[in-house]
Amino acid sequence: MNNILHKFYILKTWEKAVILFMLFFPIRFIFGIFSEFWLEDEQQIYLIGLKFYSTGYWPYFGPDVVYTNSQIPGALQGLLVGLPFFILHIPEAPYILLNLLTFFSLFLLALYIKKCRTPDVPEWFLWTWIFAAPWALNYSTHIINPSYVLPAAVFFFVSMMETLPAFRKGFLNYYLSFFLMGFSTLWIFQLHMSWILLMPFIAVVFFMAIRNGSLKFILSFFVFTAGCILAASLVIPTFIKFGLAGGSGDTASNILLNSSNIKEIFTVLLRFLSFGSFELTRFMGSNTNARMDYLAENIWASPFIVFVGITGVAQIAWMIIAWFRKNSFPEWKAMKFLILSAFLVTYFSFFFSVKGPSSHTFYLMFPLVMIYSFYCWQPLFNKKWVRTIVAIFLISGIVFHVTLALHNFKNKSMYKDRQKPLSAIQQKNYKILGERRNFDRND
Repeated sequence: MNNILHKFYILKTWEKAVILFMLFFPIRFIFGIFSEFWLEDEQQIYLIGLKFYSTGYWPYFGPDVVYTNSQIPGALQGLLVGLPFFILHIPEAPYILLNLLTFFSLFLLALYIKKCRTPDVPEWFLWTWIFAAPWALNYSTHIINPSYVLPAAVFFFVSMMETLPAFRKGFLNYYLSFFLMGFSTLWIFQLHMSWILLMPFIAVVFFMAIRNGSLKFILSFFVFTAGCILAASLVIPTFIKFGLAGGSGDTASNILLNSSNIKEIFTVLLRFLSFGSFELTRFMGSNTNARMDYLAENIWASPFIVFVGITGVAQIAWMIIAWFRKNSFPEWKAMKFLILSAFLVTYFSFFFSVKGPSSHTFYLMFPLVMIYSFYCWQPLFNKKWVRTIVAIFLISGIVFHVTLALHNFKNKSMYKDRQKPLSAIQQKNYKILGERRNFDRND
């Protein structure tokens, strides 16, 4: 085994990418098509693209915000789901594109962590964890709008860190980083209202850019704007057709003072850090009875499931403890400040949110929490017993996800009635699968 790992470690980056693609892409794709399909939110996102394919109408608006009957402007969501149907006339087509996007973005994230942040973390853990952690596997493989947020979020935070002096490693060109930040922001703008969380980071980046001189600042602003315009090319038609007020989809109605969320600071903290842990309960079921039924259904795997559940709690606890500890990395203080700032931005944002702090609403923070978590893990790998426990942990996690995939396949996946979406595609009639919500503006 050590010989095999050594041979893998010395491979070129593109060779590793090919091997990891052959190993993890099929796993992630199968897990995705076995995941939830029939819940309203998943089905409505699917229908946005299916309606575009069926009718040929340009999707001026994307995901719905059901709390206020509003709709996010821009064609990106409809195109991401709908365009694959023009190539493959099968229900699984959008899953292929989604998993290509998320695989390569996660590959970029892992590569960045390895080369620039925590180079001594064992690669066997790095690659397996990045591709198969619960939030990487459950929320970036199946059709739901936060899944499509992940690629842009990875590009944004990697690019952002490459513009800040405390983190810059030359992984990306300085000006390319500004371009990617602009592009990523307007990508997320069309998919989820959490894009607003990126604004403080952008402000800090440009504040730091001013210190590099006026010429560098102007060039940085120019390429950032160019990135924004490229992604915004799918939003501009919406505002041209509906005007500034109508083109907003009434999304501003989701911003209101919500003092009840002030008390949720610890809830937000735990859910924020859960992106870097093995969060279990969310994906086992929506309540205690459902989770107990899941364990009873998979009694043979219950020791593995309980083990990763306990370890996931320990991971969150250690990420909190590690923040207060010394670390040998020269950028550790900057990393601590960055992750604390990200948490506070997330927490304060819920003071102005129509809903409470659900984890998926700030899923764009996943890459940053992952980066921080590896700073916490690397010192632990100096101990042999830790490496042994981690290996058992990864194996147990695989067992859990196998049981989850089989459970979802039987109870939640499109394969409960695949003929329905297939007929909708073949007959170019999205209504065979379902109706869009009555406040859909794509008519």
